[in-house]
Amino acid sequence: MALCLSSCSALFRRKVLISPHVERAGLMEVSLKATGRRPAGARHFSKTWKQSQNQDQKQTSSRRSTFGSRLRFALRNTKVEWYPIPVGLGIGLLGLLQFYKAQRAERERAEREAAGEPFDFQNASARPKHRLSGPWQVQIMSTLPLKAMSRLWGRFNEIELPYYFRVPGFKLYSWIFGVNLDEVAEPDLHTYPNLAAFFYRQLKPGVRPLDPDTRAIISPSDGRILQFGLIERGEVEQVKGVTYSLDALLGSATPTHADHTKTFTDHQTEPTQKNEAKMLADEEFAEMNGISYTLPTLLAGEPGGARKRSASMDASTTSKVDAEEEVKADLARGDGTPWYAPKAAANHALYYVVIYLAPGDYHRFHSPVPWVVESRRHFAGELFSVSPYLQRHLPGLFTLNERVALLGRWRWGFFSYTPVGATNVGSIKVNFDAELRTNSLTTDTAADKAAAEAAARGEQYPGFVEATYRHASRTLGGHPLQRGEEMGGFQLGSSIVLVFEAPMGTRKSFDAGWEEGKREGGWNWTIEKGQRIKMGEKIGYVDIQN
Repeated sequence: MALCLSSCSALFRRKVLISPHVERAGLMEVSLKATGRRPAGARHFSKTWKQSQNQDQKQTSSRRSTFGSRLRFALRNTKVEWYPIPVGLGIGLLGLLQFYKAQRAERERAEREAAGEPFDFQNASARPKHRLSGPWQVQIMSTLPLKAMSRLWGRFNEIELPYYFRVPGFKLYSWIFGVNLDEVAEPDLHTYPNLAAFFYRQLKPGVRPLDPDTRAIISPSDGRILQFGLIERGEVEQVKGVTYSLDALLGSATPTHADHTKTFTDHQTEPTQKNEAKMLADEEFAEMNGISYTLPTLLAGEPGGARKRSASMDASTTSKVDAEEEVKADLARGDGTPWYAPKAAANHALYYVVIYLAPGDYHRFHSPVPWVVESRRHFAGELFSVSPYLQRHLPGLFTLNERVALLGRWRWGFFSYTPVGATNVGSIKVNFDAELRTNSLTTDTAADKAAAEAAARGEQYPGFVEATYRHASRTLGGHPLQRGEEMGGFQLGSSIVLVFEAPMGTRKSFDAGWEEGKREGGWNWTIEKGQRIKMGEKIGYVDIQN
């Protein structure tokens, strides 16, 4: 009892010494400690109050810190999130960068020329690119590094696929692009190590029979007929209303013959009996196929005619004896007029046909007629897509792309066979030309150097590098090809342009362009625009009995 009174008196004395406001706070604190409760107003907001207090402290400290420290803090503690951009925007950005680089290189070249600096042939600058006209999509595409992209795609195609991935991968590709696997010569898809090998697949014998009409020109490959018709005023129609020059496609300079090199001196050291047998086989081949081989101007051309160029490279390889016999016999029935020094042939005309190979088509191409390939011209051009959109909006598409023009003659005169490259399809293979390299950085550099040397001489660069096949057959002066013989192929798909001379014949109607009319004694088409066609099927024929 005494203890309680003593405690109360002490508490009373303390209360007298403090103010009423402090007294209430102290009593509240004592009460909270004794009961363990919190005030009703502060119970639910105490955590929020502490967080706001911490944020105030951080803000105060950040105001005191430097900008660099705050930036480092933000970079360390901010989560990085990636957002996709439209594909068109990315392509446009790449195009603008490439355009800027091209403009800068052109300015530097002009400055060097103005300063009179000597040209460095070891580091020859690239050939000037064509300035394309058309929609902005076409102009941006022209600035993209399409050839480098195609080379990269070629490297990707050559990557060896895992063994167990090949069958499902090739079947998926076949389902997407409509490949008929029943026609493939090798049914076991495991044998194709990569995409490039599958693209260049062979077919079973007999799945592409040749048309029995010997008067006909057969399709050189599988594909779709893009355009065909008569060449008027030296113009080839790309699509309706869009044309390009035949000289731009094949080149306009008169071909020259390669010098005799040590590579081919063995012709004179062969046994006489073997030479005679080969020449007899060549003569028989020409006689059977109507190819003339007796005129001295057939190989030499007209003296003092068109302008001459430097000697061509010799890319001849040994030809087949049976091919020489067939082609020689077919050519013997013609008039023997050389294609590069043409004389006006009565009632003759030039015709053309363009065949597009889709990614799912058979990618090897064959000879459409018995003929002799005399020379090859490699145009190291661009690699634009040959899609219908670009054909409508990009004039001269086939004259801009990289291509290999094989020039020669058949029974009725001039004959050319031009495989054209496209985006991701720059690799063109010709079986009888071991020197040909397409979509290659080496050939592009050689073309740049040749263009620079021509400019230094004050001459115009013809745009191509020429090789001759005259040593393949001493009698025919070129490489003979049989009808349907495999010539080469593409990696993926592209286009083939045939330009050939044939008789026009006589018309049944007054209008020579009457589509449904048949021209007696002349060339007649058997195809339609947009038609799907297989290798070996007839595209037209000459209405003259053999």
